[in-house]
Amino acid sequence: MKLTATYVKALKTKDKIYKESDGKGLFLLIHPNGSKYWRLNYRFEGKQKTLALGVFPETSLADAREKALKARIDLAKGIDPSQIKKAKKVKSSGVNHFQSVAKRWHDEMAADQEWSPNHAEKIWRSLTAHVFPYIGSDEMDTLGAPEIKPVLDKLADAGKTEMQKKVKQRISGIFNHAISEGVVKGNPTTAIKTRKHHAKNYNHITFDELPDLIKAIQTENLEATTRCGLMIALLTFQRTNEIRFATWDEIDFDKALWTIPTDRMKMKREHLVPLSHQALAQFKELQTVTGAYNFIFASYHKPEKQPFSENAMLFALYRLGYRGRMTVHGARHLASTQLNERGYDSRHIEKQLSHEDKNTIRGTYNKAEYLTERTKMMQDWADLVFNIE
Repeated sequence: MKLTATYVKALKTKDKIYKESDGKGLFLLIHPNGSKYWRLNYRFEGKQKTLALGVFPETSLADAREKALKARIDLAKGIDPSQIKKAKKVKSSGVNHFQSVAKRWHDEMAADQEWSPNHAEKIWRSLTAHVFPYIGSDEMDTLGAPEIKPVLDKLADAGKTEMQKKVKQRISGIFNHAISEGVVKGNPTTAIKTRKHHAKNYNHITFDELPDLIKAIQTENLEATTRCGLMIALLTFQRTNEIRFATWDEIDFDKALWTIPTDRMKMKREHLVPLSHQALAQFKELQTVTGAYNFIFASYHKPEKQPFSENAMLFALYRLGYRGRMTVHGARHLASTQLNERGYDSRHIEKQLSHEDKNTIRGTYNKAEYLTERTKMMQDWADLVFNIE
């Protein structure tokens, strides 16, 4: 049936997006947040296409029908209406194109010192790489959730769920800026749900298999940095890059303490790692090999400039026969599982793993929290690892 202005105005929202048809390809998309978008389905050269005609109520039913009629006339002439729309965008001043508004938003935020210069650069780079190529030249008032969602889906499909979330937040900020300028009246990103991040299931051996792995690491002909790196991963639960970029000034041999600086931690907070006697012995062994260089795990080829490669430890596990069975990150899961099963306080374990709550107020963050308890736990763990029967 044909829609009426009264019927369109009275349409209620539902839990999911639904559409109401006006006939001949014209329909209205109704989103859970109440936004309503006019669309026209048509075929051109054998391909199914959809044309955005505006947002209700700015674009009324009568307006939508008029635009749809013009599009059908173009089709009858063998002209693709989508191409006409794109041509008009190129000819327009571009002042209210998405990228233009994004630039104004970005400049304002940077000027208000909301971001550091480095952060501001990262934000613009993410928009340039993931957004502008798809909707940068579109007028802001023609963009709705149906146009924005595919942009975000591309990131999710590539496994970049964290970047997807950040890009959505940035697009939302741009629309809020456009609202303040009077360019648009609503923010369509509120109708879009990002995909949740699913943690990777890092492969790891069982605790009973650990003695064989330790024996293989210690007896196989591995580079000293690789051998010690793998043992330190097992004894301290740190991530590959936290180990790989370690420098000698981070190790306090007298206090048996390793201080990992903010810029190398995933949560961007300094982290204290108590070192067991066994872990300390690994660092002391390496002093005779790389003590003259800055990096503890200095590269064999360029020791004065860089640490060993990102995959040095992982590839060593492959050579030892553990491909598909064990990863460097898997050492964290193995230790966490065992310590929890043996009754150690989960707060101490999580702190050692540097699993911090993102919402923790910076002023209350305590890098030395549970240090006494963690020191005992880490020594217990090292004694256990080296005395498995």
